[in-house]
Amino acid sequence: MLSETEKRVFDYIEYHRDDMIDYLRRMVSIDTQTPPGLNYDVICDLMADRFSELGCETSIHEATEKYMRLSGAEFLGLEGPRSNVVALYKGKGGGPALHISAHTDCAAIQEEGWTVDPLGGEVTDDTPYTRSMWDRGGGYIWGRGVADDKGEIAAMTLALQAIHRNDVRLKGDLILTGNCDEEIGGVAGLGYLINEGIVKADMGIQLDGGLSGIGLAAQGRTRFLLRTKGMSWHGQMPILGINAIEKMSKLNVALNDYWRNVLLRRHVPVPGIDLGEALRAKGIDSMTAMLNIGTIKGGVQGATVPDLCEQEVLRGMVPGETYQEVYDEFKAVLDGVKATDAELEYELGVVNFREGYFIQADDPYAITSRQIIQDAVGRELPFTGTLGSTDMNYQVVDGGMPCVNFGVGGAYSRGHKQDENASIDEIIQCSKAVALLFMRKLGVAA
Repeated sequence: MLSETEKRVFDYIEYHRDDMIDYLRRMVSIDTQTPPGLNYDVICDLMADRFSELGCETSIHEATEKYMRLSGAEFLGLEGPRSNVVALYKGKGGGPALHISAHTDCAAIQEEGWTVDPLGGEVTDDTPYTRSMWDRGGGYIWGRGVADDKGEIAAMTLALQAIHRNDVRLKGDLILTGNCDEEIGGVAGLGYLINEGIVKADMGIQLDGGLSGIGLAAQGRTRFLLRTKGMSWHGQMPILGINAIEKMSKLNVALNDYWRNVLLRRHVPVPGIDLGEALRAKGIDSMTAMLNIGTIKGGVQGATVPDLCEQEVLRGMVPGETYQEVYDEFKAVLDGVKATDAELEYELGVVNFREGYFIQADDPYAITSRQIIQDAVGRELPFTGTLGSTDMNYQVVDGGMPCVNFGVGGAYSRGHKQDENASIDEIIQCSKAVALLFMRKLGVAA
């Protein structure tokens, strides 16, 4: 049951959807694909101006060189300032602090295959692709980031606007952030804001994903960079050289065995949390450690023994695994191979990492959040989890916040693909859910 104040806020959100669309189109026009991650300062300036207009104390924080190194900036080819916007909507007092986060970066824009301008923010009445389950005829907006994650920024901004314009005084403090680099690990984004103590709160909301479920669990990940060294020689006399690709192949045999026979048996049960039909079809219904050899390169031509081979390996970390534990175990696998081959020489580096999290399905914060979202959108959403990772890792692991995750999009929205789109009705529903969480979690002052 909604109060009269809550109904008034919801009506405002419905009647001001055009404001939201205009703002979202402005954000989409700013190219923040990462890498390289340019124009974070531009989008943060836009957001800071809007938040200031809505009564926030607003600041922009640029991650230091330390966080650029920890991000793997050189390897990933990152450029430009790592700007993050923080907006404090001060409460009247007597309530907790709530942090809501959405990321300003987006996935790379493919050179071919788009039928619309990826930076255009075109609005249409319908879609030639799958329709959103929330579509009530409100149309779709198109472009890179409309679902992941600029649509979420628009939703939370409209929620704040509705509360502010209706003179709803919250008891607790609301902290809104637009943070960079989520798509590549978030180290210089939310990782920087939380680990440097710039953002502190009692509880959190992570806007990233879809409005088909409420995320409570995600894997962590470590991105390893592995190199083997050899000695070049004529390819018709390879016995006189040392083949770096051959040495990497030996390591990969061991890594594959490690994945198949060790990691796939490492589970963290998540009762009450659905990981999705695709994983269930593979027999996976719990958080399960993973490993992927993502890239490999080496050699100059077939007639030369290669003296260098390099590859990137992604290690999916179950909640509870620490970076140091994962690094030590991974290195032990490599050292086990090296012990059998005196000519094997390798270097192990780390591009970046973030650890996983797990909020219990019976956690009071999760349960009450689901009820509030149901009151806002009219449906009970299931608790979900992912073997991927999100910036919520930082809120839960480093910030110690109980947190929930939801957003805009999903399979229909073609996130990371050509013709990314989002249902305007779904963004409005997301905004209502966010606004109701603000009011009920922080309390409304008389």
